[in-house]
Amino acid sequence: MARRDLYAILGVSRSADATAVKKAYRNLARRYHPDRNAGDENAAERFREIAEAYETLSDTEKRGRYDRLGPLYRPDGRPPSPDEVTDWVTDTIGSIFRKRRPDQGEDLRYTLNIDLEDVAKGGERTIEVRRQCTCKRCAGFGAEPSGGQKTCTNCDGSGRSGGRRLFRGQCPHCDGTGQVTVNKCTDCKGAGRSDQNETLRVRIPKGVATGQKLKLKAKGNDARTPGQTGDLFVIINVSEHPLFQRRGSDLFCSVPIRFCDAALGAAVDIPTIDGKTSIKVPAGTDSGRTLRLAGRGLPTMGAARAGDLHLCLEVETPTKLSPVQTKALKTLTKTLGDEAYPRRAAFAEAMRNRS
Repeated sequence: MARRDLYAILGVSRSADATAVKKAYRNLARRYHPDRNAGDENAAERFREIAEAYETLSDTEKRGRYDRLGPLYRPDGRPPSPDEVTDWVTDTIGSIFRKRRPDQGEDLRYTLNIDLEDVAKGGERTIEVRRQCTCKRCAGFGAEPSGGQKTCTNCDGSGRSGGRRLFRGQCPHCDGTGQVTVNKCTDCKGAGRSDQNETLRVRIPKGVATGQKLKLKAKGNDARTPGQTGDLFVIINVSEHPLFQRRGSDLFCSVPIRFCDAALGAAVDIPTIDGKTSIKVPAGTDSGRTLRLAGRGLPTMGAARAGDLHLCLEVETPTKLSPVQTKALKTLTKTLGDEAYPRRAAFAEAMRNRS
C-alpha cells in the first residue's frame, strides 16, 4: 500500500496535469538516477519511489483510484486486506501521538584478540577503529558553509509536505530540513560524514571469555543528521594456550612425568597462569591421576573467587633405549614380584578364573 503521498514524492500539486507530472518525474529521475549516484543507497531508494509514483500518476485509471483510496491504494488494483487496514489505522493513530525519533549513527563491532594471561590479570589494550564522524567543514549538512544550501521551494522551508492530512509528513525533497543542497561540501562530498581513524583504550576485565561484548558508548558512527552517535562493541576472542585448556574459571593442564618419578615419587615443576610452582608426585602414581590446586585457575568475572588448576599426570614410557638401559630394565623386571603390580595380578587372576 502507499505509505507516502505520491504527489509529494514528485513535488507536484494534486491538480497537476499529465505534462507537469511527466516534467517533474524527468527532473527528479535525472537527479537521483543510480548512474549519477553510484554507491548512494539513499539516492537509489528515492529513485525507486519516484518511478513508482510516476507509474501510478501517469496512468489515468490508476491515478483516479489512488485519489479515491489514498493510503489504502494498491498498484495491483486489489482491495486492501483486513490486516493491512488494521496496520494502516494503527500507524495513523500512533503517528499522531508518537514523537519523531532522532537519527542515530550505526553501531560498530571490533574483534579483540587477547591471551589467556590477559584474562587472568585484566588490564587495558589500545585499538584503532575506523569511524564515520561528522564533517567539521559542513557540520554534517553536506553543503558548503557559504552558499551551499537554499530554501526548499517545495515546502517553502517548512520541512513539511503539503498533501492530504493523513499523508502530511516531512518534505521528501529536503528530508524535513527545509533546505536543499546546491553545492556539496568539498571535504565529505556531500555525505555529511567522513572516515576517520581513532585510537581508543579498552579496559579488559578479569575473567572475560570468548564471545563477550565490551561496550564503548558513543564510539560508533556519528548520525547522518543531528542525533545520537552509535556505540562500539568490542568482541573478545581468547587465543588458544599451548599449556592450558579452559573450562569456565578452571584450568586444565596435562603434565608428563617420568616412569621412575611415578614409581618412586618426586618433586615436579608445573606451570601456573602467573608463573610456575612445584608439586609432590606421590610414589606409585598411575597415569591419568589428577591433582587439584585450589584457587590457582582464572578469576571469575564479577566475583571474588578464582577457579582451580587441575593437573593430569601422564606417565611417559621411555623410548629409544640403549642396550645397557634395556638390560637394566629387564633385570629390574625380573626382580619385581606380583606385589609390585597388584592390579596386574588381579587381572591375571580374573583371566585364570574364566578358563
